[in-house]
Amino acid sequence: MNFKKKLEEHFKQFEASPVLFVGSGVSRRYLGVPCWQDLLKHFAEAIGENHIKLKTKSNGDLPEYAQLLVSAYAEKWWDTEEGQLALSEKEQEKTFINEQSPLKLSISKYIENAHENIIDNDELKHEISLFAKANIDGVITTNWDVFLESLFPKFTTFIGQDGLITGRSHGIAEIYKIHGCCTEPNSLILTSSDYDKYRKKNPYLSSKLLTMFIERPVIFLGYSLTDEHIAEILEDIVSCFPDASLDFLQNKLLFVEWKPELEEADISDSVIHKKIPVKYVQAPSYKEIFEVLSETKKRIPAHLFRMIKDELYELVLTDDPKGKLYVRDSEKIEEGANTTEFVVGYGAISMVKKSESMAAKGLVGLERVDLIREVVFENGHYDWECVVNDVLPNICKGNARIPIFHFLNHANLINPDGSIINESELAGGVLSRLDITPVTFQSQGWDKRRSETVPEVRVGINELYLAYDFGFFLRMIPYMEPGLIKRDIDELLKILKKHIDEAMSTQILSSNFCRLVCVYDYIKNSNRF
Repeated sequence: MNFKKKLEEHFKQFEASPVLFVGSGVSRRYLGVPCWQDLLKHFAEAIGENHIKLKTKSNGDLPEYAQLLVSAYAEKWWDTEEGQLALSEKEQEKTFINEQSPLKLSISKYIENAHENIIDNDELKHEISLFAKANIDGVITTNWDVFLESLFPKFTTFIGQDGLITGRSHGIAEIYKIHGCCTEPNSLILTSSDYDKYRKKNPYLSSKLLTMFIERPVIFLGYSLTDEHIAEILEDIVSCFPDASLDFLQNKLLFVEWKPELEEADISDSVIHKKIPVKYVQAPSYKEIFEVLSETKKRIPAHLFRMIKDELYELVLTDDPKGKLYVRDSEKIEEGANTTEFVVGYGAISMVKKSESMAAKGLVGLERVDLIREVVFENGHYDWECVVNDVLPNICKGNARIPIFHFLNHANLINPDGSIINESELAGGVLSRLDITPVTFQSQGWDKRRSETVPEVRVGINELYLAYDFGFFLRMIPYMEPGLIKRDIDELLKILKKHIDEAMSTQILSSNFCRLVCVYDYIKNSNRF
């Protein structure tokens, strides 16, 4: 069986289309972009710095090399014509946020220009045309250029970890630029300090990638087997699997290495980085790989499926007066398909469950995470009485940390003095939460004793947030005076919005995050402050 047939048979065993994990080798192949070391050398020599000296001083560690270069580059760049004339004063304030900004801006411009210089080679141009036709579910990349966006213009792009955390991701028809992008120079992961910050935010990224790795085959293109950063990502993901389950990954991970000296491609079982099982592909070109991907049948184009998922998401969060709303995440649509009649349509969702009135209001299927998101983003248009009378009682049964005052307020059930209108008519789960105060969310153990030694707890939200990691911040906030929290309530909301996706998808953070949302909800919405 030839290579192409083997690859076709391999992909037939999966229901989902592959995700591509694309490295710098792809940019070098099609755009002629230099490798990372040559790129740094170019900018070092541009300001008269000695490349060998920087390389030796950094012990060959490229992020550390970049860290050494940024200071010298920033000092000399401002005296260049580019530094003086390229940007207006207003743009300078937005672009130059720290010492690294000049080097990152120059690199970004260099990379952007490289995109205009696709290598003039008929064979490579044919590969690119096949690449653009590939039936894939998404792309993850550490590259800074916009080559992939040009191939998949209908895909939605998320830049950096912050973009992935704060954006609306549906896991399909998306490009994740986890090391930043030349269109946002300050997003580039370049220096050793950048990598330190990157690693601190890694739990959410790892959980996102883990989901992809479990659900879809992942094809690595343009990476070396010795790439330390890709090894780090893989090891984070593999650490979630017990050794006995690692074989599960073998069919899911395809590591493609370009070997121009070979006459034909080959696929075999292998192990990389000592313990990670993969299908190892060696190929003289990517042509046959892209042919297989472009010929793979897909029931619905990825970008269209993402549009449908996005519409489903919108309908979950809004009330449609024209029809009944079936509120359930699209991954769960098939659950209960044998027992429940339902129709899924683009722009309309309907489902019969519990009661006709609740389905019509778009409330069926609301979970704790939906209530938490509503308190933070305030973008729902619910029938608030239905939420208070039907949704909250059910969710409160199994969850201690549920915000209620936002919903009581919207249902016009809170007087200006904080007392509750028709209190006796509220269900038990809601009623029992009316007497809570911020003190309710304090533990009397280690956290309380620790809070007494943290001066920022008595200063303000931003001071506490900037001084410690986010997990510790979550644990300390309940011990802050409510008056301080109210004073800084807008800053707290910004922090909640920034971290909500990361926190709600990370088991170690989610409980304390929900507790903080309850504190925020009480102080902002109870009319008692």
